Amino acid sequence: MRKLLASSFVTAALLVLVNPAQAEYEGSVEIPEKVHSNILKRHPGAHEMIASEETHFGQKLLEVRFKDETGKEMIDLFTAKGHIFTSEMKTLGLSGVSSAAIATLKQEFPNHTLQKTELVVNPNGAGEEYEFYLHVNGYDWKLCINDKGELKEKQQLTP
Repeated sequence: MRKLLASSFVTAALLVLVNPAQAEYEGSVEIPEKVHSNILKRHPGAHEMIASEETHFGQKLLEVRFKDETGKEMIDLFTAKGHIFTSEMKTLGLSGVSSAAIATLKQEFPNHTLQKTELVVNPNGAGEEYEFYLHVNGYDWKLCINDKGELKEKQQLTP
C-alpha cells in the first residue's frame, strides 16, 4: 500500500512539473489532438494550453485558454467534433454588458467584487452570454448570464 501511495505521489508530482499550468487549473481536461492542431494551425506559436468544459447557448463546448505567439491570452471554444465554435473576449468591467445581465448579476450578488468579465457571442445567430468572475465574502464565483438577464450557470470556484 505504501509503495502504491508513494508511486501515486511521484506521478502527481511529475505531472505538476511537466505542465504546471494544467495542474493549477481546477477542472481541466485533456485537449484532443484535432483541437490542438486547429489552434496551432491558426496560432503556430501557441503555448500554455489549458482546457475545460463549458456550456454556452445550450451546447456543450470545450474551452481552450492559451497564449499566442505574442504572449496574449486567447480563449477559443470548440464543439464536441473539434471544430471552432467561437472565441471568448475579455471585456473591461461591465462596459458593453447588457443592462438586463447587470441587473441579474447585482440581484444574485449585490455585494460582489468583479474580478473579470468575458463575452461569448453566438456565431449561429443573435445573442450573447457573459461570464462574470466574482469574489464574494471570501469565495470566488463564476456566473454565466445571457444578454436577456437569464442566469445560465452559477458555480462556486472556491470551497
